[in-house]
Amino acid sequence: MGNNIRLKSVKAANNTKQNCDSIINKPILKKFNTSNMELYKQSIDLRNTVLRAPLKKLITPEEMTIEQNNQFYGMTIAEVLVATFSIYQKDVNTIRLVSFAVSTQYQQQGLGSRLLRWALNDFRKQGYQQVSLSARSSAHEFYLKQGFKDIGRQTVNHYLNAIDFEMQYNISTQH
Repeated sequence: MGNNIRLKSVKAANNTKQNCDSIINKPILKKFNTSNMELYKQSIDLRNTVLRAPLKKLITPEEMTIEQNNQFYGMTIAEVLVATFSIYQKDVNTIRLVSFAVSTQYQQQGLGSRLLRWALNDFRKQGYQQVSLSARSSAHEFYLKQGFKDIGRQTVNHYLNAIDFEMQYNISTQH
């Protein structure tokens, strides 16, 4: 009988641990800026790994200076940043989205779409009417599925030596 009680306690403890793990591993959406050094460092590491290392062109200190006033959006799982991008105000009606990266182990799971939808809703609440971006050819289809439209021809990004598509999302006409 004593072993049976202990076995039930172990099972209950394991169930509680699994419940805690699922809570801990739940994706959390966050807004942050460069003053949040922990998330900003993770953002640089993630963007370097996913976006820049394949092009052999890591983020430079000059680029970090340029983005120091950007607003960052991210998703963490177990306190690790797994998706991120930043924005800046292009004009009174338009947000410019840059450097969207999702950790390779979390791609194709809907996390990038979820983060983007959350941010688009936030932009709408702030009164913005449009989001613009330059999409790499590898991300072009993703943005089309999210409701972005091509607004020009594909161009060569000479700095990164990559093909880009200028795209736009009209917040006022999308829901």
